[in-house]
Amino acid sequence: MLRHRPDEFGLEIDPYGYAPLDQVVQGVHERYDEVVEADVVALANDPKQSRFELNENGIRALYAHSFFVDMDGEPMDPPPEKLYMGTTKAEARRFATEGISPGDRYYVHLSLTREAAESRSHQRDTPCVVEVLAAKAHADEVRFFPRGEVVLTEEIPADCVGEIFGGAGADAGGGQQARAERKPAANRPPNAEETVAVEPEPIAKSFGRKPRFSTR
Repeated sequence: MLRHRPDEFGLEIDPYGYAPLDQVVQGVHERYDEVVEADVVALANDPKQSRFELNENGIRALYAHSFFVDMDGEPMDPPPEKLYMGTTKAEARRFATEGISPGDRYYVHLSLTREAAESRSHQRDTPCVVEVLAAKAHADEVRFFPRGEVVLTEEIPADCVGEIFGGAGADAGGGQQARAERKPAANRPPNAEETVAVEPEPIAKSFGRKPRFSTR
């Protein structure tokens, strides 16, 4: 309800993803009548979870929204030298040459450790993880926002994509090798994908708010 369909529960979400606690309790209680406010508070304050945040502003999900939320708070300064992203082999090779964009989300979701990223990989056989050179990206004015166990950013340039573990890129020497193997665009003949017009992807619901990055 806090990540995907707040309107179905009648929640008034602010620009940073917060909803009033009483509205959330009411929405949950309507479907699970045994749940009371103390249960919701206990869940949000459980030190073993890092998906929700409860404070004087209300309660919110920290990441994985399908509608746009602004980033609040200060970005990491400095961020860790490296961050990681679980993905697939096909996507990893594309990241190495094109960089990493949010795709169907509003932010790129990164992990603090390779192990955590492996658990989020969508590769069916061996987990595929892309290394992100966060310190280098930070020097290029890319901002990283900590959100529980996840770090959010707007995009990662191709030259800040490092090694690729467990995927096709690992056999080729990682992101730098993949970029070196790619021919310059001027010398590369167009392929079928480049000559066919691509229909724009549908825009995710923003609940009337235009995406913006207020912490710039």
